[in-house]
Amino acid sequence: MKHPQAKYKEVKTIRRRVGRIMLAMSGLTMLSCAVLIGCGSGTAPNLGGEADEGVTPAADPIGERLFLDTRFSEYFATHMTSVNAPLTTGDPVVATVQTADGPLPGPFAGQAINCRSCHFVTEFEGVANAGNRTYADFTTRSPLPISQSGFDTTPRNSMQMVGTFAPHSGPQFLHFDGEFATGNDLVVGTITGRNFGWKPTEYQAAVAHIARIIREDNGSDQLAADRSDGLSYGTLFKGTDPKITSDILLPASQRIDVTTATDIQIVNEVALCIAQYFEDLQFKTDNVGRYDTSPYDLFLNANHLPLAPLVGETDLAYSQRLYLQVVALTNPKYITPADGTYAYHSFDFKFGALELQGLKIFLKAAASGSGTDQHAGNCAACHTPPNFSDFVFHNTGVSQEEYDGVHGSGAFAALHVPGFAERNAAYDQYLPANPAHPNATEALRRPAGSNANYADLGLWNIYLNDDYPNPQANLKSVVCVTGTDCSVDSELALTIAQFKTPLLRDLVDSAPYQHNGSAAKFDDVVNHYIRVSALAKAGGLRNAPAQFANMSLSADDLQALVAFLTSITEDYDDA
Repeated sequence: MKHPQAKYKEVKTIRRRVGRIMLAMSGLTMLSCAVLIGCGSGTAPNLGGEADEGVTPAADPIGERLFLDTRFSEYFATHMTSVNAPLTTGDPVVATVQTADGPLPGPFAGQAINCRSCHFVTEFEGVANAGNRTYADFTTRSPLPISQSGFDTTPRNSMQMVGTFAPHSGPQFLHFDGEFATGNDLVVGTITGRNFGWKPTEYQAAVAHIARIIREDNGSDQLAADRSDGLSYGTLFKGTDPKITSDILLPASQRIDVTTATDIQIVNEVALCIAQYFEDLQFKTDNVGRYDTSPYDLFLNANHLPLAPLVGETDLAYSQRLYLQVVALTNPKYITPADGTYAYHSFDFKFGALELQGLKIFLKAAASGSGTDQHAGNCAACHTPPNFSDFVFHNTGVSQEEYDGVHGSGAFAALHVPGFAERNAAYDQYLPANPAHPNATEALRRPAGSNANYADLGLWNIYLNDDYPNPQANLKSVVCVTGTDCSVDSELALTIAQFKTPLLRDLVDSAPYQHNGSAAKFDDVVNHYIRVSALAKAGGLRNAPAQFANMSLSADDLQALVAFLTSITEDYDDA
């Protein structure tokens, strides 16, 4: 297993010095860059020129260093001997990494938790039953540094990060329940919260500690040497030292003097840089922004099928147009291993007849009232190409299956869910803990268990919750739509068990799936939708989404859908 910094020192530092400058030159494709810097990816051919990324914002490489820094947690705060000295004893939570096949040695063992501890990339490249990740971990729910209010793990699965900020129409939502409106908000909430070991009552202590790390950092560790030429955070943030090279020189509008800035100003600067870093995490595209790397992408191109929406065309209209052209194909040109290879996956690089059958099922919407024999997944209604997400919220039945699996069939439908006034009057009984309500039980943002009051209602926890003001206007725009009863109790009920739609691109590298990690394989995902769509049609799914009415799936569709989902795989390595 590679040291967590080794891959980056070998590839990304060179990319920062060479790739990010040379990519700004017209005519240089990513294929040329791969030759220059040895990215190590497979041999999927280019569909056109690769994207001209331009000069990456300086906040990106600084943000990467902050993303990897292991000094912001409560454990480091209580166990450090000084800001710049390594710990004598590391946090047990990072000693190993949990996987479905048992624990693996942790890449940050001997240190403390950082953002990367739940969002891996190349740390397990080539490791059996592990491999590259698209900024995700390997377990159903990520372990917490400190048990809090009965939580030993995060409430939900670690959502992969690549493509989260892909260009799309409509607002941006972050986390499965839309808790955060911006990357900056997400970073502040994470590094001052329980994922980093901080209790809700310790918010100010967390802010003070993070600010201290930034002020007293001297740039002496290997991470600083690899990412920022051994310069301290204070030097980078001030932006006046002549030793700062242009690629890590923050623009004047983003600079602060950490000796005079307040603690929260420093934390916000940290958030700005980390947010810029993960906003830049995208799958590969050509020079006009079209995905061009997976066997699926190559199949579309080889058959002159549209790779992306037309100007002014919605993603949903594009997917419907694509479906009509796909079913009209009479002599499709398939993609075989002769057309490309994978560097990080053992299965063949291909898109054949079975994958095409799966694509048709994926795109097809059945007439309402159909049985289970129409071979229509209506998957694209939510997982809309080309991003394979609509970036909003739906009830997929996962919470109901989890709850009923513990308490019996029909239990979730009978679960008491309070209306708006009751919920807000008894905040601590139902809603998420945070600095404003540190004693809240989070009863309805928990995994189902022996306590029948515990369930995960997803978006319901955040919507119309005054403790989370920033996402409310955007959430309102997607919950209260034309034709919807927008009285508070009616619209709040619409959010029960809704979760944000994840992207499906390179899904192989972010297993397990669903917000609770309950699906280990693609087969499990497809079988889930076969079950719950039938349940919805029978009237047994609470708050059933309208899209399920146009699903018509059976076990006969399983193999083809799995083959299609596999065909959207690419070699992601962050290079």
